[in-house]
Amino acid sequence: DMDAIVREAEELYRGGVKEIMLLGQNVNSYGKGLQTPVTFAQLLKALDDVGIPRIRFMTSHPKDLSDELIDVMAHSKHILRKLREAIPAIGLTTDIIVGFPGETEEQFQDTLSLVREVGYDSAFTFIYSPRTGTGAAKMPNQVPEEVSSRRIQELLKVQEECQKKALKRFIGTEEEVLVEGLSRRSDTDVSGHG
Repeated sequence: DMDAIVREAEELYRGGVKEIMLLGQNVNSYGKGLQTPVTFAQLLKALDDVGIPRIRFMTSHPKDLSDELIDVMAHSKHILRKLREAIPAIGLTTDIIVGFPGETEEQFQDTLSLVREVGYDSAFTFIYSPRTGTGAAKMPNQVPEEVSSRRIQELLKVQEECQKKALKRFIGTEEEVLVEGLSRRSDTDVSGHG
């Protein structure tokens, strides 16, 4: 229930919390099964009104990304263009699996084209690997390992270019960062996110 979530956020805010994370398979579909249906955008607006400085959410599926949600995110438009226009500093990430059974070279090239067009700040990339007992493991047209390996390398190269371009927008700027802890790479550096 939205009221319960807002009450919890209010308690967290009073306790000094600086960030909350809303997590779901598809957070955009939140509220559809409630007795009194609400939209994810309405929940996001109510949480923004609580005063917690940072609200993050994942995973957000494009099929349910409404103009209402984009407007709330932009404060209190095709989808990615609308997001970039409304929130120029938005960070977009994705998960990509290459080599899923039946993936054609044309489909893979479409994936690369999408990655270039969107310009993800980061991407978690994986090679499909069959798991015993799953439907996908029994599917025809399993992609050969050498093809999947080549594709993941191409994808990593394209994503690295996109990430460098995304990070360049921060050169010469001063940004607020939420520090999460010590860096894994050094005992003297800290890590966090903007």
